[in-house]
Amino acid sequence: MEEELNSGTLEGTTEPTVVDAGRVFVNTGPNYPVQKNQAAKVIGILVIIWGAFNLLGSPLTLLSDFGATDLEGNPISYPTEYFVVAILSSIIVGVISIFAGYQITQYQKKGIWLMFGAFAIAWISSIVISTIQGNAMDTADTGGFGAIMGVGSGVCGIFCYAICGIIVAIPLMLTDGGME
Repeated sequence: MEEELNSGTLEGTTEPTVVDAGRVFVNTGPNYPVQKNQAAKVIGILVIIWGAFNLLGSPLTLLSDFGATDLEGNPISYPTEYFVVAILSSIIVGVISIFAGYQITQYQKKGIWLMFGAFAIAWISSIVISTIQGNAMDTADTGGFGAIMGVGSGVCGIFCYAICGIIVAIPLMLTDGGME
């Protein structure tokens, strides 16, 4: 039988492959642990410190009534709603921040998401607090000042919390951050 050169087809039979159970490829080389980035630990500690300042500073809100004046210089007294909102929001944000900071130091992503929630609560409460303060400072000539203060606080606060959110999200942006 003569073979044609370059016929374009292959001829022959196939043999079944037998898998030998004794020849399983196992990586016997050294296992190197992945070094987690320390940025998460540093940012977590900073978040815990910020939360502690919120938590420990909340009773100091009671002192904010001393020396408060309206726009004409007359002494004023803030309403009870101001103290309730300010103290409760500081306590809530402080507790969430401390827990979130602990989670971040343990390389847990949920700590970062909890911190974003704490920033949202702090931002909304700052708008409410500024509005209440502005309404307490209103006189007959300056009607609507509370609403303007609330809007101003919201606009300025969104930039502040956006920058803080970017800083807190640094471990998520690192390729070797090790967040779980």
